[in-house]
Amino acid sequence: MSNDSKMLGGARGNLLPLLKNELNNILDDDVHEVLNNRKGFVGLAYKELFPNNRPILDTQFIDREHVIDSVCNSSAFPFFSSNWPCRIARKNGESQDSFGLPRIAVDGYFSVGRERFGCPCFDTMEHPRDKEEHQVDRTVTVSVFPHDTIKLSASETRDQISPEVDLVDGTGQMSNLLRLATQCAEREEYYKLYEDGWKDAERWLKGEEQKGYWGLTNGERRQIYAKNLLSKRLN
Repeated sequence: MSNDSKMLGGARGNLLPLLKNELNNILDDDVHEVLNNRKGFVGLAYKELFPNNRPILDTQFIDREHVIDSVCNSSAFPFFSSNWPCRIARKNGESQDSFGLPRIAVDGYFSVGRERFGCPCFDTMEHPRDKEEHQVDRTVTVSVFPHDTIKLSASETRDQISPEVDLVDGTGQMSNLLRLATQCAEREEYYKLYEDGWKDAERWLKGEEQKGYWGLTNGERRQIYAKNLLSKRLN
């Protein structure tokens, strides 16, 4: 996509059509069934502007095209991923030949408060194809940008996966990440970004394992924390 964007004059305005082409090339015909049958649900968040003004979290998909539509909706950043402020989408994931008003959608960043920086809230967003509320025990927010830098404060520090702030050159760190997010780059840079993400996740997992928290519910973690705190006070 980066190489194709370069040939078209840059990333701005070209990402959404290129993304749709790429999804059509790589997704299997049964991708909707794979996602629907996962033990842990997959949700794609975006903001529907018309015909209803509401945040959407798609968790059930009726076909392959519905998956592609939801991914593109959640990637529709105004005047950047396309030259338009929003994206005209299919009607509630239905087939192309269905009757009714089109839907207008925009990136999931606009579906939640500023403190969430686009991270969906599973308990409050609408699930148009799955009316059952998705009750979650714990929410871990993941960001390619450092949480502190972008003020992503929807989760506690122990529930955050992101790069650590570069204390020597924080401005340079953000400039480079923003460049990778908005401009064409080389394959080696994307590989490094991917590998850095693995390192961020591994650092978080190591901390969870050291605390004995991995795989526990919030209640079980609180019990361990209280026990350790009481032990420190007694000692």
